[in-house]
Amino acid sequence: IGCDRSEGLLSICRDRQYQVFLSDCMNIPVPTNMFDGVICIAVLHHISTENRRLMALKEIVRLLKPGGQALITVWAKEQEVENKKSTYITNKNTKTCP
Repeated sequence: IGCDRSEGLLSICRDRQYQVFLSDCMNIPVPTNMFDGVICIAVLHHISTENRRLMALKEIVRLLKPGGQALITVWAKEQEVENKKSTYITNKNTKTCP
């Protein structure tokens, strides 16, 4: 199951027989604790404010079953961690939902 704000992208998914619906990522009309996993790829950096990004992250957590996992990617090549460009994720900076 998937959601997007783009009717064009949803149309492509429907043509390929995927179950999708129109929604923004800050208020997804799905029950709490519904999914074992959530994938959010190249979305958060398009959200206009830090507060709205946090709302989207909280919505992802709301959708996950206890112990569920989320895979979230953003474009942030300019970000530095310990004076090094951040280009990958490691186990030390991942978390499991409560």
